[in-house]
Amino acid sequence: MKKQNSLSFSDWPALHRKVPALHSASRYRYGRVYGLMALVFALFALAASLGGELKTWAEIDWLDVGGEGLVVIAALSWLHFLLQWRPPGPVTQCLLAGFGCLGFGFYLDVLDEFIRLGGAGWGASLESVVTPLAVLLITYAVLALSQEQRVLARQQRRREAGIRDHRDIDPVTDLYSGAYCRRALDAALSNSKTATLWLIDLDNFSAVNRYYGFACGDAVLNRVAATLVAAAPEGALVCRYGGDRFAVMANNPQRPGLQGALGRLLSEAIQLALYNQTGDSFDIAVRLAVVESHSGENADELLARANSDILAMKRIDNED
Repeated sequence: MKKQNSLSFSDWPALHRKVPALHSASRYRYGRVYGLMALVFALFALAASLGGELKTWAEIDWLDVGGEGLVVIAALSWLHFLLQWRPPGPVTQCLLAGFGCLGFGFYLDVLDEFIRLGGAGWGASLESVVTPLAVLLITYAVLALSQEQRVLARQQRRREAGIRDHRDIDPVTDLYSGAYCRRALDAALSNSKTATLWLIDLDNFSAVNRYYGFACGDAVLNRVAATLVAAAPEGALVCRYGGDRFAVMANNPQRPGLQGALGRLLSEAIQLALYNQTGDSFDIAVRLAVVESHSGENADELLARANSDILAMKRIDNED
């Protein structure tokens, strides 16, 4: 039973259809509830007719009969839907009791239109107790249901966050993706924070995939990713920006000599990874642009400046 209580409202119908044992148990549960309601209604109708006083045709208010009868039908319909779609549990039982009492209270009102229940002694007192009890039970159940829905909503948000996080992870390097990097930059700059962006470009990296295959290329990318994670400042965000480019978003300003030192470190890491994979050496130029954000600058503008610096380095190398 505890396992069933953990099911959400939407899970129960599918499970109910798939598992014959649950379907049989539910039919048995329906029969017990419907049988009990029919028995109670019949007994009170009999007791009211024996102990009360029948009204004349002219005394019957048919408008009240119609309105109160519709409430009885509505309450019993809600009870039926609960039995059919809600999983068993304390909240469901409280709702069933509340709707059952509500239907019974208005059923007594309908009887009172035909029979003077006050003449039965207990009739008037029972009418004044059952309906308020139904309201209290339903109110308590709705409060418990709201807590249940909050728990389900938190679980759903965690599942959705996990899916979103999975989409933001590069499958090759396990770093965050370029789209995530752009969003993180936007968030930091929109909060009037300064950011330092490292943009790393591996020139001629596509030749590694052509000559040695994508498995070798992925191994090199993983070595570059591990090197960047180790070299990045504490709290920095390391991303695979796309293809043969990486990005690092840091909060601290640029340090003197950073570009040269990190460039040499990455070049050595690439050469070591290639040698381990192929036994050969391969010339891959590592270009690193480090830019600091300006006041009022957004992520696109900061990335454009970094990319412009990378292109300028390529032009200088080609001229040489």
